[in-house]
Amino acid sequence: MSTHGIYGLSGSGIDVESMVKVGMMTKQSQYDKLYKKEVKNEWIKDAYSSVYSDLQTFNSSTMSSYKMSSKTNPMLAASTTSTVASATANADAASMSHSVTVTQLASNAYMQSTEAVTRAASTTDKTSTSIYLTDVLYNATDLATQKAAYTKMSDEEKSQVALSFTISDGDSDNTGTNKKNINFTYADLFGSNQTLNDLASKIKNSGVNIAAQYDSTNNSFSLYNKDGGASNQINLSVTSYDAATTTNGVTYSASADEAARTLLNNLHLGAVHTVTAAEAAADSSLTAGTTTLGQAATFSAGDTTAVSVSGTDAKVTIDGKSYTSDSNKLSVANVTYTLASTGTTNVTVSQDTDTLISNVKQFVTDYNKMLDELNTKYNETQYSTYDVLTKSQESSMTADQITKWNEKAKSGLLYHDKNIGNIISSMREAIYTPVESVDSDYNTMMSIGITSSTDQGHLTLDEDKLKKALAADPDSVYQLFASSGEVTDSAGKTTTNYDKEGVVNRIYDKVNTGMSVMKDYAGTSTSTSDDSTLGELIRDLKTKMSDFKTQMDAYEDKLFDKYDAMETAIQKLSASMNYVTGSTSS
Repeated sequence: MSTHGIYGLSGSGIDVESMVKVGMMTKQSQYDKLYKKEVKNEWIKDAYSSVYSDLQTFNSSTMSSYKMSSKTNPMLAASTTSTVASATANADAASMSHSVTVTQLASNAYMQSTEAVTRAASTTDKTSTSIYLTDVLYNATDLATQKAAYTKMSDEEKSQVALSFTISDGDSDNTGTNKKNINFTYADLFGSNQTLNDLASKIKNSGVNIAAQYDSTNNSFSLYNKDGGASNQINLSVTSYDAATTTNGVTYSASADEAARTLLNNLHLGAVHTVTAAEAAADSSLTAGTTTLGQAATFSAGDTTAVSVSGTDAKVTIDGKSYTSDSNKLSVANVTYTLASTGTTNVTVSQDTDTLISNVKQFVTDYNKMLDELNTKYNETQYSTYDVLTKSQESSMTADQITKWNEKAKSGLLYHDKNIGNIISSMREAIYTPVESVDSDYNTMMSIGITSSTDQGHLTLDEDKLKKALAADPDSVYQLFASSGEVTDSAGKTTTNYDKEGVVNRIYDKVNTGMSVMKDYAGTSTSTSDDSTLGELIRDLKTKMSDFKTQMDAYEDKLFDKYDAMETAIQKLSASMNYVTGSTSS
């Protein structure tokens, strides 16, 4: 806007500012209409966004869970002797009893120190939670000699591997298994003073499926294959070196194997073994299921043979058929058995009626929550006298007054909205329409005790009627809720038949369709940069407002220019009159 003159000097008495403001009132009113329309559509978009978010959660989380057979056909597995084996059954398990005999449990390959780790030297602080590897490798005299030699080594020599052994988690010849070299350089041993905790970390981080731990309280070291079964082992071996050897860019010192054997021997690793039934039968001094600790493995000079420790496979007979497993958990005919000890038990599978009834009750609650929310939005009171406030109106109100006003103005934004109404209708239709794929008389929600308690579709559940339906037809809820409705025609084309589709799938599909329509119309968020109808409308209104504001500024400038000219003319006329009447000052 241009700079205008100072008015009133001519003596005209004209209040130019007020006249311009009056002249702008029509333009301001037109601008305010655009502003109110733009804000109102932003509110509607925001209201849609909130409903869309709730519908998305309802569909993707809530309804999706009811499509799962674990919700609509939960099964219960009871064991007569749970100390032998317990069980769980999925929805596809048959209601029947199973005979189970466990003859052997699975175990993991496991080694631990049979006695305290030998500590030939004692340079580590007694309060430390670990001890230096050098304390395990050398006596005090040799350690002093080695430390002195280390100070004279070149950097290249310090980087040589001073200790190396191989560990693998499978069969003893390492075929198809994880096999890694555990290496420590002279710098690791004498520069960094690495400890038994560092040894455990190096094994755990090597990529083999073996856990390692140093127990400082008992001065004990252990190795444990993370998976059970006979094929999952712990194998330790040492490669002999007659001289310094470079392999894959790593140089191994001639004494790397000697140091490794000393370390492994001083760890005193023995196999932890669970006595099998076969072993107990062959040796009366043994008891099946008890744990023994074998003698410590010995690593002799020049011997590259692997020390190997294996787990055991579980052996179980179910309904006369034998199975083996590398863990104490296995699944047969949709029943998962967890084995706990040797012995015999019977497992009975039946429908979990209590859980099913609880799930149906929860479905009614979840459905009502979503439907009630939609009905609230659809029937929300509109206050027609409360319009969007302009900036000018807000300037004369307190923050609290503005908040209360806007609460009224925003009420009923989705009143009788067509898209919301269609989703409500489709949800209610899904409940009331019979499911033709149900092969019994319990093919409607009403037949299992679910009925509408209000004219807006709010549901209630008659538990006694539901229990009666389940007693007569245990599959009724599963079929009524979760039937896919898929049909294949003579040409092999598969489609979904609404009349055959289960209630949950109907709701899911119809809500999905409704959400797609909402997305096209209002997007999924408050952002106007989407391709939705409302987003484009809001952007268009903002453009019109910007253009109109430019026009208003130009019009205001024009009015001021008009009154500038009038003031100038009046001043000139006044000067002329003074000259004629001789009123000029001396």
